[in-house]
Formats: sequence, C-alpha cells, structure tokens
Amino acid sequence: MKKIGNIYGNICTLDNLRLADKKAQRGKSKQYGVGIHKKNAEANLLSLQHLLLSKTYKTSPYTTFIVNEGKEREVFRLPYFPDRICHHAIMNVLEPIFKSVFTADTYSCIRGKGIHNAFYTIRRALTDEPGTRYCLKLDIKKFYPSINHDVLKALLRHKFKDNDLLYLLDEIIDSAPGLPIGNYLSQYLANFYLCYFDHWLKEKKGVKYYFRYADDIVILADNKPYLHTLLADIRQYLTENLKLEVKSNYQVFPVASRSLDFIGYKFYHTHTLVRKSIKQNFARKLAKGANPQTIASYNGWLTHADCINLYNELMRKFSDLNIIIENKSFTGEKIAIKKILNKEISVVAYKIGGSKYTDKGTGKCLHLQITLNGDKRVVFTGSSTLMQQIEKVPADAFPFTTKIIENEDRYEFT
Repeated sequence: MKKIGNIYGNICTLDNLRLADKKAQRGKSKQYGVGIHKKNAEANLLSLQHLLLSKTYKTSPYTTFIVNEGKEREVFRLPYFPDRICHHAIMNVLEPIFKSVFTADTYSCIRGKGIHNAFYTIRRALTDEPGTRYCLKLDIKKFYPSINHDVLKALLRHKFKDNDLLYLLDEIIDSAPGLPIGNYLSQYLANFYLCYFDHWLKEKKGVKYYFRYADDIVILADNKPYLHTLLADIRQYLTENLKLEVKSNYQVFPVASRSLDFIGYKFYHTHTLVRKSIKQNFARKLAKGANPQTIASYNGWLTHADCINLYNELMRKFSDLNIIIENKSFTGEKIAIKKILNKEISVVAYKIGGSKYTDKGTGKCLHLQITLNGDKRVVFTGSSTLMQQIEKVPADAFPFTTKIIENEDRYEFT
C-alpha cells in the first residue's frame, strides 16, 4: 500500500480552517461555545493556524457525561475552539484518503455509507438464499475504550509518511484512553483501526457476504461449520493484531427461522421489518407530540421496510398533525388473484384505495403485497370479505402466512 506524505500543509491553510469552522457549526450554531467563537472568528482561526504550524497545538481538557441509549456510554466533549475546528480541518483533508482504504462493506459515520445504504446491500445479498442460509453475528467488547494507541499509531504509519501529520494525530490520540466517544475524529480512526481486518476477511479469507457497522459485524454463508471456524480465526486475528476481544454474546443461526436483527431492521429472505423497539419508540414519541423532524426521520425507517400497514396506520395520525408524507408503493409483478387461489402465500402488507373496478359496488380496491414461492407479487381485488378480514389483523402481526380460497363466489383468507 502506497504511503502518503506532504499533506500537513493542506490542513493548516486559512481556507481549510475557515471551511472547517463552517462545517463544525452545522446544527450547532446556537451552542454557547460557537457564539463566543463567532465574535472573534478570524483572529481565532489565525491563532489555530499558528498553533498548527508551530506544532504547539495541545488538546483541551475534556468534559464528560453519561448517555443511556440501551446501554450506558461515557461521552467526551471538547471545546468548539480550537479543538472541534481542528478535528474538522484534519478530516477535510484525510476523509477521502480514509474512504479510499475502507472496503465497500464498511458502514457508519461515512458519507454515503449509512444505515440505508447497508439496508439495500443486505437485501440484495439475501436474494441468494442458499448462500446466505446461516449468519454469524458478533460485536467487539468495549470497542472504543479498548483501541490500543500503539497499534493505531502503527497502522497510521503504514498509510502516512508525513511526520508533521503524525505528530498531530498522535497528540489527539494520546489525549484520552482508547478513542473517546464524541470526538469527530474518533469515528474515522475507529473505522481505520478495523479496515485492515476488513480487507483480511474479504481478500485473505474470501468472505463473500460481510457487513460491518461500527463494531457490529455480520457474515452470511451457506453452512454453520464454516462460520464457527471463521469465528475462531476472527478471534485470533483481533486478539493478536488489534488487541481486541469478541463479546461472548456472538451468535451463529439460520436466517430463515430467526431473522437477521441488524441496523434497526429484522431481515428475512422474503421481506424486512423494522425492529420492534424502533416502532415502540416512534409510537411513544408520536403520542407525546413528536416534531416534524423526528417524524420524518422515523418515516425513513418505515418506508424502507415491508411494513406498509403500520405505515398507513401512522399516516392517518400524521394527517391529524397536518404533516404530509409521500405514500409508499408496492413492489413486485402484478398477479391475478385466481392464480394464487389455494396456494400458500405470505401477506406482507396491504392498503385499500378507490377503484372503478369493484366487487358488488364497494367502490374500493384492496392492494396486497405478498410473497409467493419467495418472489414478491402484488394482488388487486375488490373483495369486500378480504377487506373486512385483513382490517382486523393487528399491525404487528404482519407478515402472516395464509391461503386465499373461493367460497360460494367470494374470496376468503383461510
């Protein structure tokens, strides 16, 4: 791998520091530290430039606080000036270099490689049902606090040969144990810490279906023994090369019977659902009068997964708040209802709309999103009986397996 040098000067330019200042303020313009800095911004940036050029920059003292989002985490916070501006200045230059080293299977805290990008990649992988029959799911014990400074510095020296840059990165790395959660630079350094491990799995071990979101790792394969052997190799690599430990709660399981619970979704070979805890959190926030930004965020989760019935139920509540959200469409080829009679299907979702082609003048049309023999299909019918039956199904009961039969000239779910 070619080493990169002569880039420290690009970090120190006033144009880069001004850009870093602008980026660091996004979404934080009302914070106290930002307001103080803006009163004397240009002089502050000149001062930061001097610290960098003279190599006298030192990380400011951290403040810490605890957040509890399922598990407790200690979060570190630095002053806006000079530290957060400095971190953005570094990443303005290093981000494209780091991204060029990451594998395509690395997600989290990378522009264009977030949850929804991972979502679609996993969905595509699961279309190869024989090759993704089993899953190895694991994460790393106390990942951020356990990152070894000597190992991280050695990895950086494997990529960079600019001594001035390495001085600055070393200073920031040594400012706290491990990598401090909350530092803008930490998320990139954490991904970089694991990137050679990613390449080892993909290129040396030949793993086809590999996904990493921060320190949460998923590997899909066609048999269990292979995954158990691979787990032993992973443990050895992480211990010997990165001084990391796999948590004891790793799992090897069949996807069909348990689903793959990852990045907030439950993935099956035929469909995908939103994790129950996310739906519950959304319902609680909606009940408390969630703001439009929060609703739009959760809308993103719902519109990616196969939960149109829940989506439609919430849409009615959104309309009470005068919030308009784009309706979700079904996917798959249309199929006549007569072609699926007496066949086992999975009903993923439904919606009821108006139609000029109606059954006994109901004026409505039932749209069904189904899977038949593993393939997505869309069924349209004006059957009032099917509409009455499906409207009684709770939102969290989807998808469900059933058959449609014809009974005395009307269609029914069995």
